[in-house]
Amino acid sequence: MLTLAPQAQGQVVDAQWADSAYHTFINSRFTEARSALTTLDSLSAFYRRTGDRCRQVHVAGWRSHCFEVLGQLDSALAIAQSAQARFHSGCDSLVLMSINVFLTNAYLSLGEFDKALGVCERSLSAWNDAWPYSIARNGLYTDRAIALAYKGDLNASLAAFHDGLDNARRERIVTDEMDALTNLGALFGMLSDNGKRKDMLDSSIAYQEKALRLTRRLGDRENEALLFSNLAQATIDRGLPRKALHLLDSAKALFRDLQNLERSSKLELLYSYAFHDLHLPDSAFAHLKVHLALKDSLLNIEKVKAIADMQEKYESEKKARTIKELEVKNLDAELRKTQLTRTRNIYLFSGIGILMLAGGLYSRLRYTHRAKAIIQKEKDVSEGLLHNILPEEVAAELKLKGYADAREFDQATILFTDFKGFTGVAERLSPAELVEELNTCFKAFDAIIDSRGIEKIKTIGDAYMAAGGLPDPSATRPMDVVLAALDMQAFMVGHAQERHARGQPAFEMRVGIHSGPVVAGIVGVKKFQYDIWGDTVNTASRMESSGETGQVNISAATYALVRDEPGLQFTHRGKVHAKGKGELEMYFVRRMTHTAPA
Repeated sequence: MLTLAPQAQGQVVDAQWADSAYHTFINSRFTEARSALTTLDSLSAFYRRTGDRCRQVHVAGWRSHCFEVLGQLDSALAIAQSAQARFHSGCDSLVLMSINVFLTNAYLSLGEFDKALGVCERSLSAWNDAWPYSIARNGLYTDRAIALAYKGDLNASLAAFHDGLDNARRERIVTDEMDALTNLGALFGMLSDNGKRKDMLDSSIAYQEKALRLTRRLGDRENEALLFSNLAQATIDRGLPRKALHLLDSAKALFRDLQNLERSSKLELLYSYAFHDLHLPDSAFAHLKVHLALKDSLLNIEKVKAIADMQEKYESEKKARTIKELEVKNLDAELRKTQLTRTRNIYLFSGIGILMLAGGLYSRLRYTHRAKAIIQKEKDVSEGLLHNILPEEVAAELKLKGYADAREFDQATILFTDFKGFTGVAERLSPAELVEELNTCFKAFDAIIDSRGIEKIKTIGDAYMAAGGLPDPSATRPMDVVLAALDMQAFMVGHAQERHARGQPAFEMRVGIHSGPVVAGIVGVKKFQYDIWGDTVNTASRMESSGETGQVNISAATYALVRDEPGLQFTHRGKVHAKGKGELEMYFVRRMTHTAPA
């Protein structure tokens, strides 16, 4: 556990605190880079005041690592280079070695593999075996092996990882041994030529199983989950999808306890592969949808933070934060990215980081060989998902021409939903529970509109938008949209009753509908999606915000189109003020109730 900066506790930095914090960082492992920076900034200021240049440069190296973990690579590199330049012969040589690891970390993250390799080679050749143990040595071995692998010299990389393993066993450092075994497992996976060389794949599995045993001895639950995930991937490549499912279940339980949504998203992709290999396309498709939804909305840690922020700020920033659509670029482009940069990666890990020394290695080394069978597998599933996200006609036009022309529709019926009191409910849920509850509701809405041939447009935060009458005006009627809205409200009422019975909070929902002309199509060349525009869309949104929970609020234009439809009852609300629109005629609509004759 790292020592909290005294300023955060209202205390004064003194020599005793500084010495304790400094020694806590030495040979420590941590993942909270932001909180560590607060402590390191206090240490840096203290050592500037006391004139301790050796500890200043050591602290600078740790700060470099934090910036590298946070993705601020230019800052990480500049700080590490400055620390290296300020090091002098009066300081402990191991401080220089640790700074060199921070420097190679930054070079690797920036893709400067030759520079990283050069620093590692010079540092290891200068290493004095009489020096006491330092995790810097293992960091240099690991970064050297990774640089070699990125340069395509897998055999040299394998030898370098064996050097790291030998060093860890010689020093009797179990965490370093675990890291080396995991990395060797990943590298043998690469040498298996995407599973074609079963002997190499078996070696990969064997090394990872050894690493898993050590990890469980250490009680390192995060690495245990990661290794279960990696073993599942290798087992799928070995042609054992049923065994992989058991491994995935173990990983999923651990990641759920750790509330690691990013890793849970990657697990869903592996589930999809396993079910595909078991010839269960529906299950494969379902897991792929969850993977892409989570990946799109929780792309990085800032997205996770955004969900928590949304609980506090939602009312004022309601439409600004977006749980993005599964967009067409993220489908075909993701497939292209797969062809270029990965084939169901087995990642190289170094535990929770070799301190800050070789930290962030989870995703540094990936398979670089291509796997046509896997690519085709993903293409088949992505093709289905592409047609699920885009109207089929638009998808075909996009694939043919690389773009799709915008079209005007004289009559479309637009539906908006929104949850009332979102902030109050969100405050009572964890971020993971919040995403799960939104996903439950939106999946139900997806099924409802699919059953009535309505086109989903997008979700905006907790709002859901769909449209009838496009892209094929003859495929749906305004009545279909109204019935879909009533089905949605019926679902929400039943779902709320179930959650309240379990003592859980539940959302209440408003729904608004308006009919009129719109323009629909795809715009832009980056992160494009099928969308609709026009005053009709704005008015439909005002129908929602001017409605009431549990009700379906429709405009006069929609009322005129459905008033003669059988099975509906209407309540005329008169003219209601709508923000930005003035007074608008509105109606509540519900299904007609039949009473028995007296």
